[in-house]
Amino acid sequence: MFYSLRTRLSATFILVFLVPFITMVAVFAQVSNTVIGTSIEESTSQTMDQYASFVNTLTTQVEDVANQVLSNEVTQMWITAQLDKSLPQEKRITADAELRKFLSSIALNHSSISSITLFNENGTAVGIRDKAFNDDPSFLNGDWYTTFKRDGVRWVPAHLDPYQPNYLEKVSMNSLLYNLVQLSSFRDIGALKLNVETTKIQTPLDKIKFGETGRVYLVDMDGHPVLEQRIDEGMSGFLQEMAGIARDKHSGGKLTVKQNGESHLVLYRKIKSANWALVGEVKESELFEKMKRVQQTMLVVGALLLLLTIVAAFWLSSGIARPLTRLASSMRLVERGDFGRAEDEPLARMPIPRNEVGYVVKVFRNMVQRLRFLIETEFQADMRRKDAEYKALLMQINPHFLYNTLEAIGSLSAQKRSEEVIDVTEWLGQMLRYSLRADSDVVKLKDEMQYIRDYVSIMKVRFGDRIRVEIGDCPELGNTPIVKFILQPLVENAIKFSQENPDGAFVKVGTRRDGDAIEIEVSDNGTGMPEELIEELREEMARGRMTDVLSAGGRRIGLRNVLARCCLHYGEGFSANIESSPRAGTRIALRLPVKGE
Repeated sequence: MFYSLRTRLSATFILVFLVPFITMVAVFAQVSNTVIGTSIEESTSQTMDQYASFVNTLTTQVEDVANQVLSNEVTQMWITAQLDKSLPQEKRITADAELRKFLSSIALNHSSISSITLFNENGTAVGIRDKAFNDDPSFLNGDWYTTFKRDGVRWVPAHLDPYQPNYLEKVSMNSLLYNLVQLSSFRDIGALKLNVETTKIQTPLDKIKFGETGRVYLVDMDGHPVLEQRIDEGMSGFLQEMAGIARDKHSGGKLTVKQNGESHLVLYRKIKSANWALVGEVKESELFEKMKRVQQTMLVVGALLLLLTIVAAFWLSSGIARPLTRLASSMRLVERGDFGRAEDEPLARMPIPRNEVGYVVKVFRNMVQRLRFLIETEFQADMRRKDAEYKALLMQINPHFLYNTLEAIGSLSAQKRSEEVIDVTEWLGQMLRYSLRADSDVVKLKDEMQYIRDYVSIMKVRFGDRIRVEIGDCPELGNTPIVKFILQPLVENAIKFSQENPDGAFVKVGTRRDGDAIEIEVSDNGTGMPEELIEELREEMARGRMTDVLSAGGRRIGLRNVLARCCLHYGEGFSANIESSPRAGTRIALRLPVKGE
């Protein structure tokens, strides 16, 4: 099949079309992976640069406001009042009120700032909106305060600040801390705290997309989130590189880390004003996800091209390869003798091309049609001949049987046995109705056995106690179809050739199932058959010459007739076993295939 013309043509077309396409896909994929990956990386880098610039601007603005608050006269007067132990309480309250008014105006003029609070180390805190805390030094033990005083960390991560107006107490804040210093003496009395709502910093960050599962975080130089973000375990490979990022003197960069056995790309930008870092991490494989989709699309297109190429190859080769292929198939069928399929299947469905191949196909088709016609004609003639032979054999039996039966009736009449004549006549009528019924050559086994019982009844009236017939049939085989009128000739012969036995004639008839066939056996205690006659019958059956009984002039015509009709009807599925010994009787067993029940 591989070396067929159609296969070679198809393979050639497929190679011509698909090799350039596959080469193009490979080159395009290689170039596109680099281009698309670089494009995504640059796009994310630009977005991160914009966000880093935004945070730098915001933190710078907050620092400017902090410097403005700290250097203002109102703030310095409040610090001086806090340092003066002898100042009356009324003036302290006035200084607090002036400071709150000033802080509220500053917060109102700067939308990025939510609240401003001054914390005195003596436990006093003053903020916006008439918010004041006296004798409440709990903030001195707060993490943000102790970290600022100990380590100088000015920017506080997202937290809740109770030292704010009530409507802001449950809002997360990021805070800038300054030392609360009297500028004239440089004396530090506490901390200046400016709060910025965390959402103002986090909302723009959440809009940054880095691939499908990539994450962008705003962290301090130790890798801790400064906003309300949770670092995903699957996107935390940058943590192992935070020390190197902190030491890097550049404002940003990129590096590759290993996380869970996969390569991750890390982009970072430093926000020096707050000592923060903007870090983005994504799987490198995700950068080429779009390219994978493009490759999958191209593979689908390639599959369609392959299909179209195969269709085109078959279409172009149909004028040559398909006619020759079907012609070869027809020749193989003809070689096996299946002329009907050779003409009806491959050739009939095939249009004949107008070329040399078409001429060959046309000649071969005509030849097959002619051969089929000749074979069918010969087959029908042979069937008609066999049917005529079968009918002739069947008609040969009836006169022979009628002669013997009428002879018996005549004998009974001569003996004035009128009652027996009536019985015999009734049985004869039943037998004639059965034997002359010409609607089918096949009858049920039970009908054939009833016919034998009627015949035996006539024979017993004629011969009396000189004959004994034992009939044993299986009721479950009653509806099995067999060839009509094959038992009576055998039983008649058995009775005839057993009359010479001094003990009288004994005939036994039996039926049984043998696989997919039934076996009918007739045995007697007669004189037996000559061995040469048995061999002659076997030879005639083997050569298919049993129908020669039509021209036979004498011996054993009943047995020959039965064997001939069985051979014609059952063909090779029929077999007969004849066993006989002189003075010991004869046994004839017919094996008939069951064609339908």
